[in-house]
Amino acid sequence: MLKNQRRERFAQLLASGKTATDAYEQAGYKRSDSNGPALARTSEISGRVAEINGERWEQEQAAAAAAVQRTAFTRQSLVEKLEATRAAAEAAGQYSAAVTATREIAVLLGIRIERSERGGAGEFDWMEKLTNEQLRGFVEGTLELSALQPPEGERNE
Repeated sequence: MLKNQRRERFAQLLASGKTATDAYEQAGYKRSDSNGPALARTSEISGRVAEINGERWEQEQAAAAAAVQRTAFTRQSLVEKLEATRAAAEAAGQYSAAVTATREIAVLLGIRIERSERGGAGEFDWMEKLTNEQLRGFVEGTLELSALQPPEGERNE
């Protein structure tokens, strides 16, 4: 903190986003369009503003880290919660819920992989007939998907 209370207040107001002229007046000085900016450029004030901003940054980072820690969901914490849910469901005789929790645990642990196919049966069979060059062009974005698909009547239905 600065020894001069008005200068300390001026630095705090600058650090909070006030203009130099407004901060100068709110710190207790007579309003001046030139004295506020001049005082703001001094090493004493600019150094203190940097210090205040640094302290504020550290406080915000610590608060953010604490919030993340409080709400952090890790794979292990999710598995523990699901295991508790599974045990409670089983104890209550709700076997369907217990099986669902068990399934979710297996997905989280990578033991069970859920896959689903979008589209009708055989809708993507035409892709197996594409050449490596066509596939490469599609992946690289130089070949449009519509250019690779057969006309509606030629697709397996």
